Amino acid sequence: MVSLFETIFIDPITARFALFYILGLLLLIGLAVFYESRHRPPVSGAPRRSKSSLSKRVTDIGNAMADWLVASDITPNQITFIGLILGLSNCALYLFHQNSFWLGIGLALAFPFDSLDGLVARRQGTVSRFGAYLDAVVDRYQEISTCLVIGLVTGWWLLVFFVITGSMLTSYNKARTAIEIPVDNKGWPDLMIQHRRLWLLCFSLAGDGWLPWLLFVSLSTLAVTAHFTAFQRFLRARRMLGEVDRQAMINA
Repeated sequence: MVSLFETIFIDPITARFALFYILGLLLLIGLAVFYESRHRPPVSGAPRRSKSSLSKRVTDIGNAMADWLVASDITPNQITFIGLILGLSNCALYLFHQNSFWLGIGLALAFPFDSLDGLVARRQGTVSRFGAYLDAVVDRYQEISTCLVIGLVTGWWLLVFFVITGSMLTSYNKARTAIEIPVDNKGWPDLMIQHRRLWLLCFSLAGDGWLPWLLFVSLSTLAVTAHFTAFQRFLRARRMLGEVDRQAMINA
């Protein structure tokens, strides 16, 4: 197991490559945010944009899987629990084999259940408030368990601490706002939202065997960008709540 000290003090050539990797990764994330903002569902009356071929293909695959699950009479909550069991099982196995590639691949196969439960619920007409709540709670446990086993195997506890606290604050800053005022669950297009964090983890875990610094650099990027995203949501909540307070003062 490579220590944190040994990982930081890498040779100059790898250090320069890691720097360009971080800058390139941040650029790609920025482009993804820009793309999502340009392709967000239009308001009523506005023309609807056509989906890209890649997005349409992914959507078609998801719809086909949802149709198959609907036909099997499985419930959305059961799908949520299956995803949780798969995620926890992969994390537990990682403690024994300590092969980051298989953890990354296993999590990549488990995380899509996070979207499938919602698709099936809408197809079956069984959407419920508890189902949405359960889905959110399971998401947090999957992220916590993944960070926990990475910390246990690598020993990078300080780095993992900043990753998981940034992730939890990102979720909490929106959830706490929803207690004060009604919010649009999809109207928070921030930098490092949950599915981006999870897929970056899967990518870095799967590639860490070939690039031994990849996981450390990705976790460092997550530690910074997750807290930045939490701050983005803090500023948005401050603006939204401030507007409600001003309206209340005007109407008083």
